[in-house]
Amino acid sequence: MIDLFFQGGVSFMTVVMLTGIAAILWSLFSLIKFIKVGFITKRHLDAILFLGSLSFFIGILGQGIGLTDAFESIQGLSSVSPAAVARGIRVSMIAPLTGAILFSIAGIYWFILRYLNAKKQDN
Repeated sequence: MIDLFFQGGVSFMTVVMLTGIAAILWSLFSLIKFIKVGFITKRHLDAILFLGSLSFFIGILGQGIGLTDAFESIQGLSSVSPAAVARGIRVSMIAPLTGAILFSIAGIYWFILRYLNAKKQDN
């Protein structure tokens, strides 16, 4: 797992992980608030989706920058092996997939908290 972190690019993977973990921690904070107070504000719910989606989009940005640099390097070479290109594309997918996984987890928390909040307000 740590190898994937370094392969995906430390700078972008750090930001992807921090925003994704922040979304999950904010979800847990919101759940605790819901248990104590009995409701969650829309702002809390929006923050979960914002941080989760930010994690995903930063991963896509990292992939775009990485692929642009890789294609620029390939352009200067006379021949490139297909295996090297495939390896580069595989590595470029690490950050967006990590962001997508973290966004999915945050989305599940968001959906559950939104459901609990709506159910509580109906009663």
